[in-house]
Amino acid sequence: MPDPNILKRLHPEFEPLFAQFAAVPETPPTIPETRAMYRMLQPTAPQLKVGEIRDATFPGPAGPVKVRHYIPEGKGPFPVIVHFHGGGFIMGDLETHDAQCRLLCRESGCIVTAVDYRLGPEHPYPAGHEDSFAALRWAGSNATLFGGDASRLGVAGDSAGGHLALYCALRAKRSGGPSIKALLAIVPGVVMGPPLTDDIKAGRETRNNSLLGTEGMDNFVAAYFQDPSDASDPALNFLGADVSGLPPSIIAPAEIDVLHDEGVEMAKHLEAAGVPTQLMVAEGMVHIYFSVTEVFPSAKPWAVKAAQAMGKLMRA
Repeated sequence: MPDPNILKRLHPEFEPLFAQFAAVPETPPTIPETRAMYRMLQPTAPQLKVGEIRDATFPGPAGPVKVRHYIPEGKGPFPVIVHFHGGGFIMGDLETHDAQCRLLCRESGCIVTAVDYRLGPEHPYPAGHEDSFAALRWAGSNATLFGGDASRLGVAGDSAGGHLALYCALRAKRSGGPSIKALLAIVPGVVMGPPLTDDIKAGRETRNNSLLGTEGMDNFVAAYFQDPSDASDPALNFLGADVSGLPPSIIAPAEIDVLHDEGVEMAKHLEAAGVPTQLMVAEGMVHIYFSVTEVFPSAKPWAVKAAQAMGKLMRA
């Protein structure tokens, strides 16, 4: 059961949103309904300005993949952060994460290359993972085309995108490149399962809430990992992975989030392997805090802190 003492720590700004989602009927929504609700969580707001935005495509594993480059003001070449959006592998696109990418670009001083990877259930695992790693390799080989410095290449993302950032960093390590300078994983999913350990299950249930609950997460996983054995792939269990040699990392969980505990455990796992790691728990914040900074002012300091820390690592 959710721990009421933890839920009491929710920042008051988010209480109406929690109440709104608590009133939603328990009947599981369809995929189109889920996507519409997700878009609703990314409300229209004044756009942060960046130096330039360029849309492009690259030849992905199964056809062209769209990317969007957010380029800072000033003179490059700039470090390049390849960004993977969240959405449980079944939602999200370049538009839902526009505000997040603008903030990350402005506060880090880096180019942010956002990736529009394929989604389930139309494109089940490993489609999104393959597109994401292909985007990382493409950005590393073509950074000069959009003002980037290929010697300073990073990965970032939120939720499913945080998972993909960790996945790409580990895969780059195993496959001999590209070299990754820094990693930012915001509210990341670090264990897909099943089976989940008792600790992971207990941690998720303790912070189960109306905005993102354990049932919803299970539905996302089932829609993307359509063969249950795929979700159990050891390569996707980052808490059991050899993470030695990964780049300096920032793990940024939200306090009021089902993924909080495994984010904390991921930071401990990286530290134990000798990876320089910063754990930045966004106190009182919810799963979507990094994307709604222009609508919920309480979220902005936490997102700015993580983005600036990432920029510092990228320029080190």
